[in-house]
Amino acid sequence: MALKGTTKRTASTEIVLGQAAQQITKAVTELNNATKTVNALASQAEDLTLQVANKEEAIAALAVEYAEKKRQADVNLELSMKANTESVVTTYLQTNGKVAILSSDWSSLQKELATEKANSEKAIASQVASITAAQKSQYDNDIRFLQSENKAIAAENASKIGVLAEKNKFLEDQVTKLYLQLDAERAAGIERAKAGSVGSINVGNDSRK
Repeated sequence: MALKGTTKRTASTEIVLGQAAQQITKAVTELNNATKTVNALASQAEDLTLQVANKEEAIAALAVEYAEKKRQADVNLELSMKANTESVVTTYLQTNGKVAILSSDWSSLQKELATEKANSEKAIASQVASITAAQKSQYDNDIRFLQSENKAIAAENASKIGVLAEKNKFLEDQVTKLYLQLDAERAAGIERAKAGSVGSINVGNDSRK
């Protein structure tokens, strides 16, 4: 009878040990998956940082390109103004059949030309300032948006990593507890087996008496 009792207790112990082993395997698998997720998030954060840097370089290149186009436009506008001025004077002289003009007419023409040039320069300066301000505002907005987007993604990733780190810690604690339970169950099984063996020997000795 003592041996049969020992067999039942051993089978029960094996069931508990098997369940504990399954729980440990599951916990280890979840721990590995969480670790892979953390690594993937870290890689994603690096990729986003690189994308922001590339976009900033592209914006800087556009700023250089815009400056060159503005310079060329200023040169073309200046040449155009000179050509138009010469055309107006030549047409005026040809229309009036003159090769020279009165000093009063010359002074008047000079004043008109100066006024037109001043107005044109003001208009050009205003237009250039407006375009420059718009481009700078767009550039600043793009930079702020990229930086804000990068910060938001970094904060989200940091939050996810923190949650996964806590989950990893929890799973590690669970694995440790399961190992401790497994060791305790094994020790208890050994003790129960020893106790069963001692009880069986005592019963045999009593029957011989």
